[in-house]
Formats: sequence, C-alpha cells, structure tokens
Amino acid sequence: MPQQINLCSPTLQKPRLPFSANTVAVALGVFVVLGGGLCAAWVWNLQNASQGFVTAMQTQAQEMQSLQLAIDRSKAMAQPPSPELMKEAQDKRAEIDSKELILRALQQGNWKPGYRHSDRLALVARSIPAPVWITEVKADSGRMEVSGFTLEPSALNDWVGRLSGSPLMQGLRLATVKVQSTAVASANAPVAGSVPAAAGREAWSFNLVSAQPQPADTPPAGGKP
Repeated sequence: MPQQINLCSPTLQKPRLPFSANTVAVALGVFVVLGGGLCAAWVWNLQNASQGFVTAMQTQAQEMQSLQLAIDRSKAMAQPPSPELMKEAQDKRAEIDSKELILRALQQGNWKPGYRHSDRLALVARSIPAPVWITEVKADSGRMEVSGFTLEPSALNDWVGRLSGSPLMQGLRLATVKVQSTAVASANAPVAGSVPAAAGREAWSFNLVSAQPQPADTPPAGGKP
C-alpha cells in the first residue's frame, strides 16, 4: 500500500481516501431500502385507490339499477317517468363513466401475475413452429402484432390457433393476417437486403395482428352520429 512521507515528522500516515468501501456499501444499502419502501408505498396506494374506485362504482351501479327500476315501474303504470328520476339517472351514468375512465387509467400497465407483456412474449417464443422465425413483436394493452418469415405458410394456421386459444390473448381478436412471397417483397422493398434470401427454398413474409374489437355502435372518426 502506498505510504505518505512526512519530512517534518517520522510518523507515517495512510493517505486519506474520500470514500471507503464500507461507506459506499452502507450508502447503497440505505438507497436500496428507501427505494424499496417508496415502491411498496406506491403500489399499496395504487391498489387502495383502485379498490376504492371499484367499491364506489359498485355502489353507484346499484343506485343506477334502483333508479332504472323506478323508471320502468312508471312506464308500466302508463305514467311518464319523473323528470327528476331521469335527470338523476343521467347524472349517475355520467359519474359511473367518469370513474371507469379514471379506474382504467390507474390500472393501465398494472398487469396481473402471469398476464404481463413478458408472458405474452414467452408464449410466442414457446409456440414458434420450426419453419417460422420472428423478426418483430409489438404489444400493448389492446393490440399485439407479430412479423416474421416462414418456409411453410401452412404452419401459420396451427400456430395462430394455439395463440388465439391462449388465456393470454383473451379480449384480443385476430384482425389481419398478411402472407407475402419474399420474391414480391424484394421487388417492393426500398432497401436491398431487407428480406432474407431463401437458400434453395422460397420463403414468405407474414404479419399477424390481434386487437380488441371496436364497439359496433362507435361512429367513425369525423363522421356524423
């Protein structure tokens, strides 16, 4: 170990170090504990907020049902429904819709164990047929897109069936399937080498898109209701 030479005193002193290993280890431990505590508190608050919104929505749904029953009774008695009841029912419905939007915003990205994006990627990786290879996977809460190439287009049929039947794809419906010969893709590709050259066998590019179905009563963007 290097020593410091002091010409004024025969005592040899160790050079002063700004931080020792013990100090760094203690500081790192403190940061880890504080970070873990903050993460745990954030998750706990998020769960409590979500549970509170769920309870409030259930209570308001029961009130909405009671109001609807009162309106139905008025209609059954050949009497026009009370304007107060109609107004209260509309207010409750608007409040429930608002809380549903807030609840979805709170739960966005908060996946249950076994239903995360990584689990979907693992499902794709485990089920890839031998003549198929993947080049790109895109996934979010309402859409999943898989692109790649295959030597046998028929191998995609069973694979798509296995993916669609998995609980991880619940709520997602197969929207589009596009299969194209690499010879055509090479002719249309703007950059040379964007598709793999088939050595002795023809290959096909494919694109699978699964997405949540759109409500039938939703008017198209820019259209009149």
